[in-house]
Amino acid sequence: MMSETKTLVIDSQPLMRDALEQLVLESLPKAQVFQTNSAIFGAQMVRNQHIDLVILDVSLENSDGFEFVRRARAHGYRGKILFISSNSHPMYVNTAQKLGANGYIAKNEPIPALKEAIISVVRGYAMFKQAPCRKRSNVALSNRETIVFNYLVKGYTNKKISELLSLSSKTISTYKSRILEKYSVSSIVELMNLQEHMYVEMAELKKDVA
Repeated sequence: MMSETKTLVIDSQPLMRDALEQLVLESLPKAQVFQTNSAIFGAQMVRNQHIDLVILDVSLENSDGFEFVRRARAHGYRGKILFISSNSHPMYVNTAQKLGANGYIAKNEPIPALKEAIISVVRGYAMFKQAPCRKRSNVALSNRETIVFNYLVKGYTNKKISELLSLSSKTISTYKSRILEKYSVSSIVELMNLQEHMYVEMAELKKDVA
């Protein structure tokens, strides 16, 4: 399998897509790699091609990696899924695992670690790498709440999120209220500021671990 693995790379940045393709080819000789920045095209590829491995980020162009995985699994995709993401917060790692991904690793990990993650996932191992989280960061969001959270902190409106997720604006508003309540904040601005603090906290944790 490793010598003929059909791999789909979904990332919004062309440079990153090329870099990930090179990583796959170095890790899995003779692999066939497809690229796209579109979750819609990615879904078509998964349906129409025998894709063995999908590598993607959480943040995609006009879409969301978690929602892509949720829909892919719901429609019967049984191939391997590996997140190589710019966001390493434990909440995202846990959500990826709950949605049925096979691995999650940060883009800023060393090249050998990224290659190891690709090879291990293809071989059937789970690869979820994260730093230990502190209590304040360990808020329990549902899978759908995490997806909505990801859009909210990007500045998306309820209407835009409802269109992307094919849900009503009222439903999105309900998710938004639950998220604000769980984080004990009263606005998206406060939530975004809190997220920035969590990123700083994660960076400090990584230094402590190192």
